[in-house]
Amino acid sequence: MNSTAAIDLAMIDPGVWADMEPPDRQWALADWIPDRQATYLTGAGSTGKSLLSQQLATCLALGRNFLGVPIDQRNAIYITCEDDGDELHRRQKAINGMMRAPVALLSGRLHLLSRAGEPNNELCRIGDDGTVRPTALFEAIEAAAKETSSRFVVLDNVAHLFAGNENIRHDVAAFVALLNRLAMRINGAVLLIGHPNKAGDSFSGSTAWENQVRSRLFLEQPRDDDGDTVDPDMRELSRAKANYARTGDVIAFRWHQWAFVRDSDLPANVHAEIEALARENRADDCFVQCLTKATEEKRATSPSKSATNYAPRLFALMPSSKGIGEKSLEAAMQRLLHQGKIINGQRVYQRDNRAWVTGLGFAPTLAPTLAPSLAPSRTDQPANPHESCTNLHALTPLYTTYKGQADADLSSATLFDADYRDWEGSL
Repeated sequence: MNSTAAIDLAMIDPGVWADMEPPDRQWALADWIPDRQATYLTGAGSTGKSLLSQQLATCLALGRNFLGVPIDQRNAIYITCEDDGDELHRRQKAINGMMRAPVALLSGRLHLLSRAGEPNNELCRIGDDGTVRPTALFEAIEAAAKETSSRFVVLDNVAHLFAGNENIRHDVAAFVALLNRLAMRINGAVLLIGHPNKAGDSFSGSTAWENQVRSRLFLEQPRDDDGDTVDPDMRELSRAKANYARTGDVIAFRWHQWAFVRDSDLPANVHAEIEALARENRADDCFVQCLTKATEEKRATSPSKSATNYAPRLFALMPSSKGIGEKSLEAAMQRLLHQGKIINGQRVYQRDNRAWVTGLGFAPTLAPTLAPSLAPSRTDQPANPHESCTNLHALTPLYTTYKGQADADLSSATLFDADYRDWEGSL
């Protein structure tokens, strides 16, 4: 008997559509994440793909606009293989605080699952004959989505969930087809998170990752023409591929107090403070680049305003300053000196007579000892008296909008009003 005899080919006769209008396309996120399809979200590490996805799932669960994009309320599931429950809790507190939404509203609407540290997170296995077999985990996820009436599922991330070869087109196509099947069966959308490759491409592996999905999103930090980060807290989400919408559209937003928010949604005083900090960050970065270039060119500079080689004055004339004026560079120098990032009296270069020319330089760091017990045995003294503490200075970050917030109480954040503080204990 022919092996194809049992296959039911459900042919469509387009003639039956003669007097019918096609149904409107349905979206989890209008023009960005289509229903009944798997969407692929990629981006470099630390850009915030996991945070973005959990925030999107929260917005869907609450029926709130996502970074200005309208959505309809639907239950959602967020599954991570990398973050534990405590991290999900911390993230959720920040997200709900930014949205000014009591966490109790999420009950029965948003479902979080951590598979961090769990073995066998693969969603399918691909046999030597190319046969795709869904795993028990995949079946459990599908059953959970149906049981909770969830029409949006985030899978974070492909490195843990895909057991095939990312460079083999068949394996990739089969995996994406399985995710599309899940999206169809829940009549919703699946968002798969992935990573770019080392070469800088926006995704890793076979071009099938690009070809098989109908929608691919890319999260990145905006950069200037020289490839430098404009603002470490800024992000851009773009439609890298969109079969059902216009490719290339961008949503701009920023990381602020452990959640993502558009500048236009920030209070005026917070927005002004962020803009000022961004200008300072940019000036600091330019000062560092100018000092690096001057050192390479054996040009010693001074922090003394009366010196002919006064650093801010010389740096303002360099292309590396990118048009930032002397006054801003002077303020940047003072910040960097205060932080211990740079110090004066550093050896810049040697003259022909082997004498050292000194000036502004980067604070050196001491090499780590092999074991703590060896540390007290260090007897050699640094040539520069400042060197004894520069290992601590080197750990001090540049000014950013998240400076000092790592352990901050989010209830005191600018965006969090009294209503939030009333219910934050429930988080």
